[in-house]
Amino acid sequence: MDPTLAARTALVAACARLAARGLIVATEGNASVRLAGTDILVTPAGRRKDTLGPADLVVVGLVPDPARDAAVRPRPTSDLAVHRAIYRACPDVRAVVHAHPPAALALTLAGEAPDPSLLPETAALLGALPVVPFAPPGSDELAERIATTLAGASSEQPARAVLLERHGVVALGASVEDALDRLELADLLCRVWRDARLLGWRSDRG
Repeated sequence: MDPTLAARTALVAACARLAARGLIVATEGNASVRLAGTDILVTPAGRRKDTLGPADLVVVGLVPDPARDAAVRPRPTSDLAVHRAIYRACPDVRAVVHAHPPAALALTLAGEAPDPSLLPETAALLGALPVVPFAPPGSDELAERIATTLAGASSEQPARAVLLERHGVVALGASVEDALDRLELADLLCRVWRDARLLGWRSDRG
């Protein structure tokens, strides 16, 4: 029996949930789970995530290995560098999920940085939501910026999700379900913040 079957099943379910919630469209988004040893299980590139089956997922090493990486089929997500950097920076993290919630994209285009502390649920369950400045998707630069942001968060308010300028949200957790819960909370915060702005609310008025 495939020892990664449970992880594969959980990742497939998470991808279906992302699509059902409208957090990804077309071939957007990616997700991964840390396996035993130094391997991670990731979604493939160029595929709709809500059509994936357990066998479509890809096992890669946590550390880049040019020979092994070149032989992997199907090709892993183009954001593989981001997943690898997060796992190396946060040894306790077991799963990473990335999606493009429309409200999150809109807020960063407008230069907004929603504050999770203003809503009871996001204050209690999400924690910090730092904004990572734009870098090309899939680049080592973006991976380094995300890892540095996560590693630099305070112990009193650790960051387990980040808002990417013009590129959605990355969330992490002890399981893929945990990471997805955080991503949904970040989406909720962004939608509430956007709607409050449209109703005339200003964050400097509290």
